[in-house]
Amino acid sequence: MVQHQDRRSATSGLRKTGLGPDALIQRDEDGAVLVSMSFAGIRTVRLNVEMAGPSSQVVCHVTDEDGREMVFGSMSWVRPGAWELQADTFRSLLIALHRALTPWRDSIRFVEGPKAGFMLAMFALGGVTGAVCLAGFAWLFLWQENAAGLFLLAGVFAGGWLMRLFWPRAPKPYDPDRYALATPLTAPEAPQPEAG
Repeated sequence: MVQHQDRRSATSGLRKTGLGPDALIQRDEDGAVLVSMSFAGIRTVRLNVEMAGPSSQVVCHVTDEDGREMVFGSMSWVRPGAWELQADTFRSLLIALHRALTPWRDSIRFVEGPKAGFMLAMFALGGVTGAVCLAGFAWLFLWQENAAGLFLLAGVFAGGWLMRLFWPRAPKPYDPDRYALATPLTAPEAPQPEAG
């Protein structure tokens, strides 16, 4: 049985995600079932890249027909700013999950990219940042004739950059065979001693 362990944040406990005979199951560190989703009930599998301290990680969001969501990622939170790589078990679980979902693939949306709400929030943050800095630049540099207003141009460009980076767009569908047909990672074999 494929099992993956990760901790999403400081407030969440260790989560153990694995496949049962007919369900994707997530347990807490004591083994109690937190979420169990039957393969037939899964409606969306979303892969996304998210921040993990100074690095980034791949995160899988699985949603079922009741709207429940299960999340697991390729890195596990250790302490503020420190994340532990769990890519080997994450990849194995991702491959096994896509293989298990093959009979129901026509009723499941397989998509890549962040959720629309996150994209809109970041786009709006960029717009507000750019607008506030532009207003500050206009007030300080143009009306007050103070050269310190030039420093606010960096905020205008940063806001524009955020708006461009998080321009709202639909998530991209992906082919689940990319993972269902992949080979899981295996440990390298130890070198054999030479006969002689």
